[in-house]
Amino acid sequence: MELLVPIPLVIALSRLTPEKNRIAAGVAAAVMVGTIFLSGSRGGMIAIIVEVLLFAVILIRQKTAVRLAVASGAFAVVLLGLLMWLGGRELTSRVATISAETKTEISGGMRLSIDRDALHMFRSKPVFGWGLGTFPIVYPQFRTFYTNFFVNEAHNDYLQLLNEMGILGFGVMVWFLVVVYRRALAKVNAWSTNVTGGLSMACILGATGILVHSFLDFNLQIPANAALFYVMCTLAAAPPLLHRAKKRQPAPTGEEEMLPASEVV
Repeated sequence: MELLVPIPLVIALSRLTPEKNRIAAGVAAAVMVGTIFLSGSRGGMIAIIVEVLLFAVILIRQKTAVRLAVASGAFAVVLLGLLMWLGGRELTSRVATISAETKTEISGGMRLSIDRDALHMFRSKPVFGWGLGTFPIVYPQFRTFYTNFFVNEAHNDYLQLLNEMGILGFGVMVWFLVVVYRRALAKVNAWSTNVTGGLSMACILGATGILVHSFLDFNLQIPANAALFYVMCTLAAAPPLLHRAKKRQPAPTGEEEMLPASEVV
């Protein structure tokens, strides 16, 4: 959902489709955002909030019209109404416990312990890493706490990549993201009226959400998520999909080439 929500959201706030289609897209976006909150995932909530804030920053920098501000407000009202209707007390209690659960995690939770152990693991082979896909095999010898669970992933995609591929592999990842964002942000200026700009906007927002969530979980270790993520990065960074066709002059015939310029009709 983090990857897909920006698609209907961008359509709803753009001028690429008729108004009734934009309203339908806005409702779809609200329902999709609602599923993230109803899932109770703290990382998912943070990710979608970051996506919306990034979108808002881009809108403010582009000095968009009042129409977009009104549409954004209407979307927020629909979303809040949907969450209160479907989530009710369960959603409220889940949000209220986020602070307490975060303190518990920081004071000695399993994820933070895995992160600390992963840093020790990284120090053993910092340059080339242990090898792609080897984290669950190598990690047990660095684990510092007891658990009956099998730790199959690091719950932090960045730390896991750093351990498996070392500084060199991590550097390639950083270079890849820099190229993607630089090319995508260069195309979003006319996102509300241009198909290429709108597509780049939706894709870069979705990619940002999953990258934020990757600090707290291992979403990109799931093949379906990783495949969609790379497809969206490709679309965001690709050259414009639509080019305005240039009117070409018809090639002169053999007879026209033999006539003086003044006699060619």
